[in-house]
Amino acid sequence: MTLKDKALELTVGLCLLVVVACDSGNAKKEAKAENGFAQEDKKKDKNPATDGFTVNTSYDLTEVSKMGKKTVPESSGLEASGDGNFWTHPDAGNEPVLYKINLSGDLLETMVVEGADNNDWEDVARGQDGFLYIGDMGNNDNLREDLQILKVDEKAKKVVGTIPFKYADQTEFPPAKQDLNFDVEGFLMHNNAFYLFTKNRGKGNDWVKLYKVNNQPGAKQNVAPLDSIEIKTKITAADISPDGKRIALLGEEWVYLFDITSPEQVFKGTKHQIKIDKTGQAEGLIFTSNTDMLISNEKGRLFQLKAK
Repeated sequence: MTLKDKALELTVGLCLLVVVACDSGNAKKEAKAENGFAQEDKKKDKNPATDGFTVNTSYDLTEVSKMGKKTVPESSGLEASGDGNFWTHPDAGNEPVLYKINLSGDLLETMVVEGADNNDWEDVARGQDGFLYIGDMGNNDNLREDLQILKVDEKAKKVVGTIPFKYADQTEFPPAKQDLNFDVEGFLMHNNAFYLFTKNRGKGNDWVKLYKVNNQPGAKQNVAPLDSIEIKTKITAADISPDGKRIALLGEEWVYLFDITSPEQVFKGTKHQIKIDKTGQAEGLIFTSNTDMLISNEKGRLFQLKAK
């Protein structure tokens, strides 16, 4: 073999190495890209749409204000005040207080509720009788046997009645991991009764249960589930529209909207879901009209959800 032949052979070999290296690099890039898309898809599917619900795109979500962290450390529930503003409150580990705010997030009043303990306040509702009702029903570990709704006189700033209850279908405290479905963060009041929606913490379990508690202070009520429905995210708040024709449930990145004839039949009605993916850990929701809603997140940000 001549020197020229050897040089040619070496050149061909180097070219082959370059081609192999390029192919390998491209393959890695393609694999990385595929993995990236897979991760992106997985991220997008973190809170997917729920089967049986129509995605409703006829709403606009707008952030309107933020409560002061030093004045309102946490917002776990939301309800209208008697003077046209809003009440919000913290949950477990905090004082038994209600914070009155306006739409701009300004603190107008701090009400220390006389005769109350904040075991784990998760939502608040206003009755047609003018009283406020605080849901002391947070039950993260499904251990509590002292669940109750507090009846509060807004003007006197004190508890005037207690409505204790227990779940008829809970016999173990706590139940098995797949049955951890006795925590409630969202409830509403309609026609002198309360309707509770569970925040399911069960492993591999997406069922939301509906319970009814009568507005009867005194003896502990034993309440059985009225119905249930599968929803892909955890429910953190609930409300009913002023005309009584819609119920909204607040979930992770979604509002679930039901057209109803009665709260007992809520899961039987037409079902919609509205994307709210910029709200963070949202925990408070109230109808401000028959269609529009105000939402608060744990850090005190306020959002308006308005029909277009």
